[in-house]
Amino acid sequence: VGDMTGRVFTKPIVLADDVPQEIADFAENIDLAGRHINVFARDVFYDALQTGVGYILVDMPIAPKQAKPRTRAESKAAGLRPYLVYLTVEQLIGWKSEMIGGVETLTQVRIREFVTEPDGDFHETHVEQIRVLEPGKWTIYRKRAGGSNIAVEWIEYESGATSLKKITLVPVYLNRTGFMTGAPPLADLADLNVAHWQSSSDQRNILHVARVPILVGSGFEEADQIAVGASSMIRTTNPSATLKYVEHSGAAIGAGRDELKDLEFQMQAQGLQLLVPQPGSQTATGEIRDDVKERSQLATMAAALQDVLEVALGYMAEFIGESRGGGSVAINSDFGVSPVGDFTMLLNAVNSDQISRTTFWREAMRRGVLADDFDPDIEAALLDEQAPKLGMDLG
Repeated sequence: VGDMTGRVFTKPIVLADDVPQEIADFAENIDLAGRHINVFARDVFYDALQTGVGYILVDMPIAPKQAKPRTRAESKAAGLRPYLVYLTVEQLIGWKSEMIGGVETLTQVRIREFVTEPDGDFHETHVEQIRVLEPGKWTIYRKRAGGSNIAVEWIEYESGATSLKKITLVPVYLNRTGFMTGAPPLADLADLNVAHWQSSSDQRNILHVARVPILVGSGFEEADQIAVGASSMIRTTNPSATLKYVEHSGAAIGAGRDELKDLEFQMQAQGLQLLVPQPGSQTATGEIRDDVKERSQLATMAAALQDVLEVALGYMAEFIGESRGGGSVAINSDFGVSPVGDFTMLLNAVNSDQISRTTFWREAMRRGVLADDFDPDIEAALLDEQAPKLGMDLG
């Protein structure tokens, strides 16, 4: 999971030029907890990759009743701005939806939260509460103080209205199974990991048995005193008595080692499935140019997260009254298992004039062969200034 997440975020998220400046400023501290949007998105992807689905809530701080801001400038001065909250599958305990305008739309969301409240000068209390979100309003429920542990009674603790008449919760689908639901995309790898742990434990036990020989004696009488040790002497009246160590044949050790190697190979292959491009027969030029057919499952997941972030930024823009929207972002998707001879194929394509020199440079940069600061225009000018090669026709 960590390796797949690292591949996606080897390059930072890029905010496009259409992102309003105020939204771009929010991205520096996207969750009001000091996390940049790149760090926040990485944590979201890491968790959602394990469960198959996660949720991003676009929230707003509660304005003080005694000095409720009336304008956008007053809200900005008071530090009231939208922010992102990530919710795990365990936190989202339920939802309701309806088909509105041909679109499945959330009408209620129930979130389990734990808040910390001061308890005296030196103590804190963790309080469990349920936040219910509905279009245009929110309600917080807490357990009744002193209530029975058998029949828990939840009572309304606090409520209020929201400026948007919608539930600003965005599901992060990395392996969707239905509306608001998903399945772990690496479940098969987890099963193999469990099997490897069990086999490794058995192998370790077999090695322990094989390494410790068993002492076997024959021809001894019940009256004979046998003391086994470095400073002990064994006495018997039977000259035919024998005492020897019997060792394990070790045949099972090799079989166990082979099984572990097979499991490790399966785990490696399963882990690479997210990186393998979709199969399909292509020409050299087509394989270079057709990004859709090259897209791996991990790249599709990165694109899904990109869409989610754009929707979330759009909700943030609605909260502050930004009519231009939240803009767009770009998440790295240039990763995967390159086919054998990939760069050689590029060379053959440019040498046979199937692709331009500029396209060749761009693809070389995308594969990390050329540095990110490589400038095609400067390179073309340098090539034009070079002296012609020996043997060339000068006309």
